[in-house]
Amino acid sequence: MLYNAVGMLSSIFFIGCLFGLVDQLRRIIKRKSDGLSTAPGYATQSISANAFFSSFIAFYAFFLYSIMLDEVEYYMLVTRFFAASMTLFILYEIYIDRDRISQKIPFITGLVCMAIACLAFLYREDVLVIGRSTSIALALGATLVMLQGGIQQIRKIHKEKTTGVLSLPMNTVFMCKDLANVAFGLVLGFTDGWPLLLLGTISALLKLGIIIQFFHYRKRCKEQVIAR
Repeated sequence: MLYNAVGMLSSIFFIGCLFGLVDQLRRIIKRKSDGLSTAPGYATQSISANAFFSSFIAFYAFFLYSIMLDEVEYYMLVTRFFAASMTLFILYEIYIDRDRISQKIPFITGLVCMAIACLAFLYREDVLVIGRSTSIALALGATLVMLQGGIQQIRKIHKEKTTGVLSLPMNTVFMCKDLANVAFGLVLGFTDGWPLLLLGTISALLKLGIIIQFFHYRKRCKEQVIAR
């Protein structure tokens, strides 16, 4: 009963994440169509490709992890699949908006990773033993990638003194999702749920840091306008 309740709650927040990612994508598309600038990087201003690739890896790692459990965890599988796919759309927008190859590699890498995961699902019984240990290692790696990606996003906002086109609703929903992940990890038990506990805690703290910057730079902009 508790498992289903928390699983449903986690799924609801992931649906919220999808709306958050759609909001982010909408903001990028709006910038592309407003005609104010055609300069490379304008449509995706202040968005860290590193941070969004980190989010993709986090979604992807648990998508793969859910496949490689003794019994497929469908709450985790479905929500992570859609979240990873939507994040790929944003990485694609970065891919076409920026010239540097380092900004294009995340999208290409993401496509390859999703193809591998789909093959793993189709041939699950054949790769289960290898895949389980690999998915655990990937979950740990995803936590480290998420940590550095979140720090990079915070540093990018601080350097540019603006949150640019970055979406506040998306980051808020993501933090709520991370807290739901922590709760779901507790329900799963430490043996199967510790990756969710680890990643959820770190990711929630990083999102909180980003959200604080939204209000900090909004207040700062207002003070500058008043000073003028």
